[in-house]
Amino acid sequence: MFFEFAHIIYYISLAGVCIFCFFCIQKVSSPFVWICGLVIATSLSESIAKSVVFFHLFSNNVIYHFFTPVEYGIYVVIFSKIFESRRITRLLYGSWVLLVVTEIINSIFFQPLHYTNTNIMIFESVLLVFFSLLLFLHIKDSLKYDDLLHEGIFWFNSAVLIYYSFNILVWGFHSFKIYNLNNPPVIIYKVNLLFSALLYLVYGYAVYLNYISKNHKKMFVHG
Repeated sequence: MFFEFAHIIYYISLAGVCIFCFFCIQKVSSPFVWICGLVIATSLSESIAKSVVFFHLFSNNVIYHFFTPVEYGIYVVIFSKIFESRRITRLLYGSWVLLVVTEIINSIFFQPLHYTNTNIMIFESVLLVFFSLLLFLHIKDSLKYDDLLHEGIFWFNSAVLIYYSFNILVWGFHSFKIYNLNNPPVIIYKVNLLFSALLYLVYGYAVYLNYISKNHKKMFVHG
């Protein structure tokens, strides 16, 4: 029952934020355009994965093997646009190339396409936690953020740090075969669904703050 509830909350949250982002995508600043794109791409990926399961076409794990590098690639663009640093941008794109190569090796030798690519999910999460912490240092040293609680960047980065730190734990448990025990602690997967819902709701809030800020500046300039 709780598992179904968590699924419902997750998909309703993702769909709602996706619709909101679709209408805001042309009215927000560059990093938030890509955050909107990330939410829309995730919604599309989840829809395809659900369709694959519903029609019994093939294992939906195949979708995640391909989507994980795409997802991380979008994060790379988002972070590079926020940092505005050539050195960090090179590091970001280098990490993406490394993740893609690792995904290919993982799919061939360790976790074939019909298995969950937990190794890559953990690797992606570690990278995102690292760049999130780096971004917080950048924010601390930056002079352009006056009130952090009204900055979409702060909420986006906080969500990344909290969610992907927890994600390391979730897929680490999965990789240790805990899920295959006679009585596995599946509660962690249910909690992760609720965390995922919260992640996209916070992304939506971050986009909203940027939308309000950008349009307020336009009104101030034209006024």
